[in-house]
Amino acid sequence: MRAVDRPALPTGFQVIHANKLEDLRAVTVELIRTFPLDPLENDVFLVHSNGIAQWLKLALARDEDDPTLPGNGIAAAMQFLLPSRFLWQVYRTVLGEDAVPEQSPFDKDRMTWRLMRLIPELVTQPGYEPLARFLSGGQEARRRYQLAERVADLFDQYQVYRADWLESWADGQDV
Repeated sequence: MRAVDRPALPTGFQVIHANKLEDLRAVTVELIRTFPLDPLENDVFLVHSNGIAQWLKLALARDEDDPTLPGNGIAAAMQFLLPSRFLWQVYRTVLGEDAVPEQSPFDKDRMTWRLMRLIPELVTQPGYEPLARFLSGGQEARRRYQLAERVADLFDQYQVYRADWLESWADGQDV
């Protein structure tokens, strides 16, 4: 279908919600088929987890003739973003690249390495004895990285689902 022959997309931002993932996938497949983007343009999907992003990529790439779960046959030119990363990109676009750094200081990967540096300072403080015992086993650096990664992932989720907790903690309130 040529660009002039296809129907116009009603809006540039679609919010699709359903109680079943299969229903969301079916609507997404139909939208992509009905309103294909121009070459070199990317479809951008906001997902709440990397697991859902992977599932959606695989579901969209399924064969079109699959009777159980038809897809588009390919999943190319698609970008799957978590809400926090998408909003950071919007901030950069609206406020300007000079006003907003390329990466958020609260980005999960950056936070992991920052926590990796902070953890050794914590284990010497009172109340962190269980943490010190956990890290005292073999492969201390590996354990420290895994812990930092899990804590960063948790804080990344808090940014989306528990921003009120983060605000309270910043104000010194224990929730």
